[in-house]
Parts: sequence; C-alpha cells; structure tokens
Amino acid sequence: MERVQAPASSVESSTEVPSLAPWEPAAAPPSLEHLALTGRTTPGTAGRAAVNQIHATLRSLTATEENGAALLKLLDDGAFNELRADDGSSTRELAVETLLRLGYPWALRIHPDELAWFRRAQKTAKQLKLTILLGVLALAGGAAAYLISLL
Repeated sequence: MERVQAPASSVESSTEVPSLAPWEPAAAPPSLEHLALTGRTTPGTAGRAAVNQIHATLRSLTATEENGAALLKLLDDGAFNELRADDGSSTRELAVETLLRLGYPWALRIHPDELAWFRRAQKTAKQLKLTILLGVLALAGGAAAYLISLL
C-alpha cells in the first residue's frame, strides 16, 4: 500500500496569531439583592436610583439558572415589596412579569399567592385606566353640553 502525501501549501504560514493577553471582564453590576436592600434602606436619590437600576436589570434579564433562582428567592423573601420606580411601576409586579417571561421552569415555580397578587394588581390597574377614561369622557361630554347651551 502506497502512502499519498498532501501537496505542499503555497501559502506561507509566517503570519502570527495575535496574542491572547489576559482579559479582564467589566466589573459585575451590583446584585439584585444588594440593589433591593439599597432601595429599601437608602432615602433620597440613591435609593430611587437603585430601584430604577433594578427595573432596568429585570427588563434585560435572560433565562439562566442563576438569574431564575436568584429572582425566585428575592421574590419569596419579599425583597421587592413596596419598591416603586420613578414612573410609579411596582418592582414586585415587574419581578413576577420577568419570571413569567423567562418561561419554563421559572414561571412554574412562582408561588400561587404571588400569582394571585399579580393578577389582582393587573386587574386594579386596568380598572383605574378605565375609570380615568370614563371620567375624561364625562368631562368632555359636560363641556360639550355647556358649549351647546351657550349657542
């Protein structure tokens, strides 16, 4: 049996591979637990900034084992209770929404009482929006009736 040799390469292999120097990752952002504690205990702009950072982090959270487990633990511990961002949105509500968005298995691990609270909060928000809309329509109707009576 005859051995066949590969043809010699016409491309020179003198190009150097760039060095893989040690890489330092960016500093890790503060944990959600630390931010929640800061938001609850620090008054003023520092506390509000921590809560706003929690909201930004929750909106960008990806479905990983660490993220899901940490979020469930914080939610079960009540770390997000009574925290609200500058826009008035509830941190607890956003945490439940995030777990639902992360999907299986995290959405299944949300405590039933937490889901019941979440549904009530969403229903209340919808009712409030409807009440405001009806109020605005009633005011507009009253103003229109007044203007017609002036004619």
